[in-house]
Amino acid sequence: MARSALLVLSRLLSHVRLSTEGHLCLKPESRPVEFSEAEYPQAEYEQRQQFWDPIRLSLFTLVIAAIIGIAIGIVTHFVVEDDRSFYYLASFKVTNIKYKENYGVKSSREFTERSHQIERMMSRIFRRSSGVGRFVASHAIRLSPDEQGMRVLMVLTFRYPATDSAEQIRKKIKRIFYQNLKIKQLPLTINKPSFSLTTIDGKKMRNLLNGRCGIRMTSSNMPLPASSSTERIVQGREIAMEGEWPWQVSLQLLGAGHQCGASLISNTWLLTAAHCFRRNKDPSQWIATFGTTITPPAVKRNVGKIIVHENYHRETNENDIALAQLTTRVEFSNIVQRVCLPDPSTTLPPKTSVFVTGFGSIVDDGPTQNKLRQAQVETISTDVCNRKDVYDGLITPGMLCAGFMEGKVDACKGDSGGPLVYDNHDIWYIVGIVSWGQSCALPKKPGVYTEVTKYRDWITSKTGI
Repeated sequence: MARSALLVLSRLLSHVRLSTEGHLCLKPESRPVEFSEAEYPQAEYEQRQQFWDPIRLSLFTLVIAAIIGIAIGIVTHFVVEDDRSFYYLASFKVTNIKYKENYGVKSSREFTERSHQIERMMSRIFRRSSGVGRFVASHAIRLSPDEQGMRVLMVLTFRYPATDSAEQIRKKIKRIFYQNLKIKQLPLTINKPSFSLTTIDGKKMRNLLNGRCGIRMTSSNMPLPASSSTERIVQGREIAMEGEWPWQVSLQLLGAGHQCGASLISNTWLLTAAHCFRRNKDPSQWIATFGTTITPPAVKRNVGKIIVHENYHRETNENDIALAQLTTRVEFSNIVQRVCLPDPSTTLPPKTSVFVTGFGSIVDDGPTQNKLRQAQVETISTDVCNRKDVYDGLITPGMLCAGFMEGKVDACKGDSGGPLVYDNHDIWYIVGIVSWGQSCALPKKPGVYTEVTKYRDWITSKTGI
């Protein structure tokens, strides 16, 4: 590594030379153009100053400092690239709270809120306290009852130099943990003797996280933060990264290709829009594919059952929600993962940042896109969306508006049935299903979505989720 860095530095320095008159010059990349004396007559010049006058000395120092800075940056880059992830399974008792029955239900509001509190506490303990390494993330896996209160099982992820051993790091993490228990005021009282830390590999970590919904991972098993996602779909050019939206599904009709999007909510169940099945409700004619491209798909499954909401109204778009069950379950991985279903009491205030994804067209009436795209939009209140100059009262209970009043960014044809999601501490929840709208990305015509929280009980009644 050091040899590579020195080689880079020598190459940088090779592009700088001193002229015979004492000037600092860049080495030319091509032969200079020659001119005749007739074109450029000779002139008398004053005697040149000594090279090491203050001005030239300062300039030379600045250039050398810049070159050294670049070299350090390159060396740092290589050092960071030589870091790797280390995973640990942590277990401990919390004694100042009582266990609640809903802590055992990972989709419950109680589990979500308590696990987020624990994860924030772990971040507070380890952030900026990891020596030459760094704390990456923590995920609560299980909250279980204990005589003293509650037992917590969670996964911790760190980045350390690849030359370090997992056992050395484990001991260092335990030492940091115990030290911070003494000096930091924490919201939860942890029983120190109950704390245990076990080294696990990436596969074990992934299997443990599969019990949690709404987690996005890169191909290197690193959590993907919310900030990595940018505006796409209509008026967009970039595509989604692998593992960025692992619950996204393409619903395809045999012989006709992609029709709608959908969201994976369990190993076998998909959530989508009822209007996607107007043309054909025969499950044997449908397939579901996963991944960031329609062709080739990362995973492909047949559909075995379709459930359309009993009170779906085509004319008004009310109750535009449906479920599809796969004939064979999918295995969760970095590129296939389920999204979290929200608690029925969840409400998002206007202007909450949310994301919509899909394979639909990027212009009105345009072709389906083979590569998955995404758009960042904002929730819009029903009162605003029902104004006479917007949708004039067409937004009914069970619908949610999202987009921008000036237009420009929106879902479009082919995105129907796909997810509208929001981030809660790097855990993603589906709050909307792409339903309808007037054209795509028009001013005062935002996208209209089926509001998932209003149908939470209906989903449970059909799937048990």
